[in-house]
Amino acid sequence: MPRPDSVRPLRILMVVVTDYRTDARVRRQAEALAGRGDEVTVLALQVGERPVTSTVNGVRVVELPIRKYRGASAGAYLKLYGRFSWHALRWAAKNRQRFDLVQAHSMPETLVFCGLPQRLRGLPVLLDVHDLTSKTFEEKFASRPALLGSVRASERASMRFSTEVITANEPYAEMLRGLTSTRVTSVLNCPDDAIFQRREWKDWTPGGEIVAGYHGLIAERQGVFQAVEAVERLRTEFPGLRLRIRGAGDDAPRLHEHIAKLGAGDRVAFDDTPIAVTDLPAELGNLHVGLVPHQLGPLTRDILPNKIMEYAGVGVPIVTFRNATVERYFDERAVVFADPADGPGLATAIADVARDPEAARVRADHTLKLMEDRMWSRQRDTYFEVIDRMTGR
Repeated sequence: MPRPDSVRPLRILMVVVTDYRTDARVRRQAEALAGRGDEVTVLALQVGERPVTSTVNGVRVVELPIRKYRGASAGAYLKLYGRFSWHALRWAAKNRQRFDLVQAHSMPETLVFCGLPQRLRGLPVLLDVHDLTSKTFEEKFASRPALLGSVRASERASMRFSTEVITANEPYAEMLRGLTSTRVTSVLNCPDDAIFQRREWKDWTPGGEIVAGYHGLIAERQGVFQAVEAVERLRTEFPGLRLRIRGAGDDAPRLHEHIAKLGAGDRVAFDDTPIAVTDLPAELGNLHVGLVPHQLGPLTRDILPNKIMEYAGVGVPIVTFRNATVERYFDERAVVFADPADGPGLATAIADVARDPEAARVRADHTLKLMEDRMWSRQRDTYFEVIDRMTGR
């Protein structure tokens, strides 16, 4: 909704260690602010050969001269975060009078300190916790307790420094409220219904073509290896079953090798390039089943994956892992749980969906009803309330 002409547009600076074009949550928020007339600048990672400044749907995107790191080195991650934060802090200091609010998107939470020049001027700083850095480090570097202790301490310091905190769902907000006295608001991680809209039902027969899909990060904990194994297990019963994988990540080379080792190349199509959020609905439109096969661990036991929300928002039947947060938002009338989400468990769940397309259609209709209050057009108002409260508007 456009801002009234009598109200000066807010000037918002966002800071995020990612490729802006592929981060759905950051784009939703930035472009919603721009859509109502605010001026938004995002400091993000370099994507091409040289850092550039561009305008994406009304949002000014400034690429800092830092590239994304994928790997298993704690030192490399810390170096990435440190170098990016230094460049972002210098940029914010040079432009400290141009903004009314700074919003930092984790990971890491310490990006909020890039707003120090504005904070010293009495301006608000908002921290958006997508995922806690400590949970990722616990997954990757569990054998280094001193490092984990330092990361947890930095999280608490970052939340104390912040004027307010927002996060991706209510269970996560409840957890953060146990870590800080700073105000925490839930802004649900949900699809933008200007982009993700109900599609026509895509029917199938058990003996015909059935396309399952996975999109997003390619990492062991995401369960994509187990998804390949599940599809291969169903080769005889469902000869027309195919799996489409789209995404990039640390384990992409290993996944290519895994597909080849299983001899599943004729059934699994893996495109290891990232996909922009604006291109994703067309990708989902080709699917009969959406897979969310995460493996339970420190990072995944409390999350509500955006993939579930995107499948639900367009009406794709869903097979998902189970945790308490997923169960809080989606019950067994809406999704099929693979519990556990290993190869055999996923195979059983996929087969249950494949055998009964009419039952899958009923579940998809139920998820669409659930999503009516969970799409961005509703959640956006909560986000605007936070921004306007913090800036005195």
